[in-house]
Amino acid sequence: MKKITLTTIFLLFTLLLSAQNNTAAKPFREKLYTGGQFGATFGTYTNLMISPMIGARFSEKIYAGLGLEYQYTKDKHYSQPKTYNQIGARIFSQYNFAPKLFAHTELAGLSMEYYNLSSKSRNFVPFFFMGGGYRQQLSPRSFVSFRVVFDVLQHKNSPYSAWEPIFSIGFGVGI
Repeated sequence: MKKITLTTIFLLFTLLLSAQNNTAAKPFREKLYTGGQFGATFGTYTNLMISPMIGARFSEKIYAGLGLEYQYTKDKHYSQPKTYNQIGARIFSQYNFAPKLFAHTELAGLSMEYYNLSSKSRNFVPFFFMGGGYRQQLSPRSFVSFRVVFDVLQHKNSPYSAWEPIFSIGFGVGI
């Protein structure tokens, strides 16, 4: 895990440093964007998720940023419905290998609640997501993105099965 984390951080910073030379003329504030993801599922299994983020466009090809995540879940499959609150953070990078297509890497961690017999417990669960996506510009300073990633770390408490695709939709707006 430490090797993967250190390698990812090293690659991210190497890309960011090399990209800064290409966009030195732009003030840093003009490179920033904010946005995130949100999701909702209702019914016997209800899940609400909000994930704000802040990022920077370091060049035409390289985006990177930080984000937070909160999830509320209520599972009515049990005689006594169970509720969970998950919180976490992430750091990500994206490389545009074609005008609208990008590769995505993300190091994330969630503090996840689970039930242990009759009481709740909490575990930190790390994730290393890899995948790709499609980014559509809506205006010169806004976009929507569609992404599919996989949890390649597969920590023992990860809720994702090996090679189970994780789909998401996000957005970004220049600051």
